[in-house]
Amino acid sequence: MAHLLKLPLVPVLPLRLCAVPGPLYTVLMGYKESSVDVARQRFTRIVAAHFAHCLSQHGRCVTATLGAPVDLVLPVPSTARPGRGALESVRGLGPLAVHALGREARWTPGLLQRAEPYVGHMQPHVDAFTASDYGAIDGASIALLDDTYVSGARAQSAAASLRLAGARSVIIVPLGRIIRPDRLSSHVEYLEHVRSQARPNDRCCRCVRPQRAAAIG
Repeated sequence: MAHLLKLPLVPVLPLRLCAVPGPLYTVLMGYKESSVDVARQRFTRIVAAHFAHCLSQHGRCVTATLGAPVDLVLPVPSTARPGRGALESVRGLGPLAVHALGREARWTPGLLQRAEPYVGHMQPHVDAFTASDYGAIDGASIALLDDTYVSGARAQSAAASLRLAGARSVIIVPLGRIIRPDRLSSHVEYLEHVRSQARPNDRCCRCVRPQRAAAIG
């Protein structure tokens, strides 16, 4: 995708692997798409709890990968839903993210707005989003939160917009890195590798969920 954006891809630090089918995938789809209000609200609370737990444990990995304290935290905007994205609507997400990633960080939803160019699976576009405050972005280290990471086209498009607007550094932090062990043997092998490397008492997500999870396709 880097050749389509004409920019190097930014680092991705998945908080969890999300196998399809699986309970985490059910939650991450249900909080956006469930037609039952009670179920959607329950799934939303679970999403908030997962982010709170993972970011409290692995916030140091985010700042270490950025190479600087986090200045801004924002959700990756939706490319399909008008108005506020689903992640932006998760109650309490902003304060908990700021608490985990640095008290000097600011929660800035709405900093990116959806633009016209199409974004699809493996089809990023550098002009898919526009910035609403270039002054805030210029020189900032930014953590982009997302619910799922599949091909990364949407998140990498958002990151490209921030970099072109003057961001010093950007990292994508998805709650669930989608993998399909039910369909792809490479994902089965990767999942087995992660499980074999995991240490029960190791709190560092780099050890148990390597960044190359972002590139398994």
